[in-house]
Amino acid sequence: MMLTGNTKLAGVIGWPVGHSRSPRLHGYWLETYGIDGAYVPLAVPPEHVARALRALPALGFRGVNVTVPHKQAALTAVDEADSHARRIGAVNTVVVGDDGRLLGSNTDGFGFIENLAAASPDWRRDRAAVILGAGGASRAIIVALIDAGVPEIRIANRTESRARTLVDE
Repeated sequence: MMLTGNTKLAGVIGWPVGHSRSPRLHGYWLETYGIDGAYVPLAVPPEHVARALRALPALGFRGVNVTVPHKQAALTAVDEADSHARRIGAVNTVVVGDDGRLLGSNTDGFGFIENLAAASPDWRRDRAAVILGAGGASRAIIVALIDAGVPEIRIANRTESRARTLVDE
């Protein structure tokens, strides 16, 4: 990999972020296609997530993926979020626009449904679903399941109050 003054920067922001496979995955494709780019892990404590996102344009980043626990905080930190991300209440992708504005979206639900359809083409949309967890990805999956016509969704979470809050929302 050769980095130059024209290197396009992207990354993944989370806390912790060492578990993420994204740098390795995206690094592979950058190298395979000879793209002058770098995809870096950005370990950012929760109390600094908004500041870190706001700094992306000044640092030359084109965008970041957002992982735990920053997905909900990212929604309030971006300049604009698409309707899907607003409905979910979380952002997992932030693109830095040409004007430096932060544009948020969420692809978690789409990815879940596509993976489910590929792994189990005959899955039944007319049955109840159980979701483990009440974080940003769970929110996206719930919206995707509702949109797919799943009639009943049950949520199990370590913290009952957080699961109830998600149900209410």
